[in-house]
Amino acid sequence: VRANPYCYKGRLRLNTANELLNTSLEVEQRLHEVSLPFLVLHGGEDKVTDKAVSQQLYNDAASSDKSFKLYPGMWHGLLYGELPENIEIVFADIIGWLNQRSEFGNSRLERELKLQDDEILILKH
Repeated sequence: VRANPYCYKGRLRLNTANELLNTSLEVEQRLHEVSLPFLVLHGGEDKVTDKAVSQQLYNDAASSDKSFKLYPGMWHGLLYGELPENIEIVFADIIGWLNQRSEFGNSRLERELKLQDDEILILKH
């Protein structure tokens, strides 16, 4: 991170910090509105973000298709800065999650489109 020229290394401006806090608080209050499928990955030894917040997203979200994976002993950057074998585990979990959902198409979208079509047919008759 320190060598990355695109990573800001200066002090956080007060207004930026305030906006980040306000946005975080609003998002936290609206977690129950999350209804899309999602996968949360979190390092068990993450010192940057609190794993309890990832768990809260998983617990509070309305989505019926949600997954939470905690990686004991791993840090914040699950796809960089970890041992190669750990990175492979994380990639395998991501690919497996995507493959599992792509095998059957997007049944939720198909169901929503069918309901829209049904409503149109009802309105026409």
